[in-house]
Amino acid sequence: MLDGADFSMVASSALPAAFAFLGQRLDAVLSRRRSGGTVEAEADPEVPAELVGELELPLRADSERLEARLEVLEAYALGMAQYQRDSSQLTVENAVLMRTLGQVRVALEDVYGQRFTFAGEAREQTGPVSAQHYDTVAGEVTGIEAEDAIRGSVTSTIRARSVEAGGKVIGMKAPIIDGRV
Repeated sequence: MLDGADFSMVASSALPAAFAFLGQRLDAVLSRRRSGGTVEAEADPEVPAELVGELELPLRADSERLEARLEVLEAYALGMAQYQRDSSQLTVENAVLMRTLGQVRVALEDVYGQRFTFAGEAREQTGPVSAQHYDTVAGEVTGIEAEDAIRGSVTSTIRARSVEAGGKVIGMKAPIIDGRV
């Protein structure tokens, strides 16, 4: 899988939609955080046709991950402002823009726990991602569990140095985890 920061393969035609989608997600988490409220689920975000795969809705930002990345996300928002003012700079040849969008995507994928893949990219399709790292597991750890359905490309990675007696590590649980798109 290509690094999420590599935005170089996004199709030129998908770039405006990718920029708008990532910018809206960035604005959504920062606006709610700035208002002092909790970060609520985004039940009905505008999902562009250029987003390849399927989002798990509603989108939910992880408050701890958001807090850990807050300063960086604020800096990304400032960096993207120039492109919002002057859309003529939205080109795949703009290396600074492409690098910035790649970094914004990495941060937002971490905050939302989902992969965002756009038309033209050679990476796993949009979908839920769970990455957990532990020194020791003494109880039960589950990466992804579906009560009704999780659709699209799903990835669960759990790393543990040791699992104590009685400990349990489950990457995914069903019913219904459906990788079909």
